[in-house]
Amino acid sequence: MAGVKDGIWKRGNNWYISVKVNGRRRVKSFGRDRKAAELALAEILKHRAVANATNDWSGLAEFTKPKSRKTFSAVAEDYLAERASLKYSTLRGYREVLKNYLLPTFGKMEVSDITEEDVARFQAEVSKDVSAVRTNNIMGLLRYIMKVCLRRKLIAENPTSGVRPLTEKQPDIDPLTKEELDLALSNIVPHYRPLFTCLAWTGARPNELFALRWKDIDFKRGEIRINKGRVRGSEDLPKTTSSSRIVPMLSVVRNALELQKRGGTVNLEGYVFTTKSGQPIDKHLDHVWRTALRKAGLRHRPSYQLRHTFASLCLQTGVTPGWLAQVLGHSTLQTTFKHYARYIDDAAKENENRLEQYLSKATQNRTSHTR
Repeated sequence: MAGVKDGIWKRGNNWYISVKVNGRRRVKSFGRDRKAAELALAEILKHRAVANATNDWSGLAEFTKPKSRKTFSAVAEDYLAERASLKYSTLRGYREVLKNYLLPTFGKMEVSDITEEDVARFQAEVSKDVSAVRTNNIMGLLRYIMKVCLRRKLIAENPTSGVRPLTEKQPDIDPLTKEELDLALSNIVPHYRPLFTCLAWTGARPNELFALRWKDIDFKRGEIRINKGRVRGSEDLPKTTSSSRIVPMLSVVRNALELQKRGGTVNLEGYVFTTKSGQPIDKHLDHVWRTALRKAGLRHRPSYQLRHTFASLCLQTGVTPGWLAQVLGHSTLQTTFKHYARYIDDAAKENENRLEQYLSKATQNRTSHTR
């Protein structure tokens, strides 16, 4: 930028304009669009010529108003304070992202000084240590905050708008076969076996069963009401309305729940599944699952694969994707197809065989009639 006067220049992949307006030099970024920068500069110079002659700078208000002196830390705190109605777990997650990622980098910077290049460099650095999904979640909060800054005219443009989210790797769908599942469950320690059985045959997320209470279970109707989740000691409503749902109680699930009820570990708050000391479960029990897989001689897969196992077994036995989407709490059928398309294809082979049999019979009938 050194020595630049009323012109454009490129830094990294981004184009900038620099122009002196009413005695003050202003800089603006146009991302990768050089043509837009050139046109904007020409327009500003035209308005400046008129303003110098008339002393009317209203046409260049964006460039003449003083820059905000608010730091990112201040606007971030304002952002959270105005969203006190968000779920506790969401707010806690936002604060962790701010503390561990955003504030160390941007906290002391004035929001009007944050550039697209700063944002792009930040995303690149974060992605070295965490997954693309986690990086995009961190960047999401930064985007939300900067959008509010733009709307409230604390900044002239949003420096995050030109930084694209990272491409996320598809979830690793690695379900167990029915034989592997039975073997793994038989090696779960007795106290936690009902829980893992229900995870395997309801498709529920672990945090949903951690929050399950006996009042949510209707043995007469054979239904389980999923309406909340428990994470690290706090409970919240599901993020989407589709996650609040009724899950059918298969016979294997009923047996597991009845066994759990007779087990003798009582929780005063009515939780169905607890630790051995009767306390609510606040974190994943992968160590229990890992031990069971090792005893069974099976390779390790995270316990969350039980949800995928349920989905794959359902589809392979001919369950309709629409029914499965409702049971899993997917917001759209597209989500089910996205994750489990290959198992839907496997189930479709049976339909193809039925159609081939029908066509074969029709051909045989026509042949017999022509004889």
